[in-house]
Amino acid sequence: MNQPSMRDYLDAIDRQVFDHLGRMTNDAILSKSIDEWIEELIVKFATPDIPVIYPAQVSHSTVPGEVPQYAVPNPNYGNVPKVQGLINQFHLPFAGNRNFFFYEAEGWIELFPRAEVLADELRISIGGAWYTPQMLEDIVDKHVGVIGKRLDRFRKDAERYKQDLPGRLRPRLEEKRTKAEVEAKTAAGLKYPLKKRDDAPQTYRLPATPKPLAPNATPSRNANPEFTLDESDYTDILRICESMSLVMERSPSVFEKAEEEHIRVHYLVQLNGQYQGKATGETFNHKGKTDILIRHEKANVFVAECKFWSGYEGLKKTTDQLLSYTTWRDTKTALIVFSRIQDFTTVISEAQRAMKDHKHYKSGPTKEGETRFRYVFTHPDDKQRDIIVTLLLFNMPKPVKP
Repeated sequence: MNQPSMRDYLDAIDRQVFDHLGRMTNDAILSKSIDEWIEELIVKFATPDIPVIYPAQVSHSTVPGEVPQYAVPNPNYGNVPKVQGLINQFHLPFAGNRNFFFYEAEGWIELFPRAEVLADELRISIGGAWYTPQMLEDIVDKHVGVIGKRLDRFRKDAERYKQDLPGRLRPRLEEKRTKAEVEAKTAAGLKYPLKKRDDAPQTYRLPATPKPLAPNATPSRNANPEFTLDESDYTDILRICESMSLVMERSPSVFEKAEEEHIRVHYLVQLNGQYQGKATGETFNHKGKTDILIRHEKANVFVAECKFWSGYEGLKKTTDQLLSYTTWRDTKTALIVFSRIQDFTTVISEAQRAMKDHKHYKSGPTKEGETRFRYVFTHPDDKQRDIIVTLLLFNMPKPVKP
């Protein structure tokens, strides 16, 4: 299984930092010192919420089930007889971003033991008729040690990146500041008064922590308010997804064999880093499981589906799937489609044709980028209800034949 690595995560963060820096206006760059900017960029981008485990709080439970009757050198090989017994489950609590458990460390290190990653605990299941209490304790202690070692490596990788970042940021910030000062001086030297923009912000400051989503609340059919995602947040979420996708396009050796579930992890880590852990993967929503879902006060405010391109009809079916996941209140969604077809231009054309031919298509596209298109669809259960569907297309690396 080709897992994403911590290096992939740091590369994506690096791109986001310098993309953000490149978009900074003159007013922003002049609003504070370079040291203040470096500090705030590090807090915003280079402070990942890597999980912390609590070995002293491990607990134990059992569930009945079939277990192997005896041990073999490789339990995955051959048919080992099964008997009714107890499956031992060990619960290891943690705090932090759960998606880091799906990442590999840089360099050689033992793989994460097989465990179920829940919201705030790892569940390690061990079944076998021959196990003694001491054997089980030894296995669990070893697994916990490996997990701790992997997370420590992640923290060291992140800390090295954090220490290296100021030296790389400073020249770019100094260059932008010098340019901004020259342009400001030129404007100040003109005899004409400077017209103030009506919408100009008084100050510009990055949040010290990942920003919270602030959906707009409006009255609904019942007494409870209905939340909708603000357009600026929606655009920013799409930008994060687009930035992550471009990293994949430009890293063929890493992502050429990546599957949908591994790709989804990348998006979740980035989104949770920016939006206080509101993004989840494989979360039940209405009629099925969706790849990426952001919730606010028990309401779904963003739904996205990640798929590989499977042709004109395939995209129509994927759109059906996305719409089936939406509730009456979901109004902003995204289709993230990766293509490994050589003729990507044809893929773009066919994808747009499939969207316009869909039975719930209403209007669009509005072209928001070279391969980003916004559409309006009607809700499958209510034609009076509009759903925004943004289609993002990306040319993924082709698998290399052996």
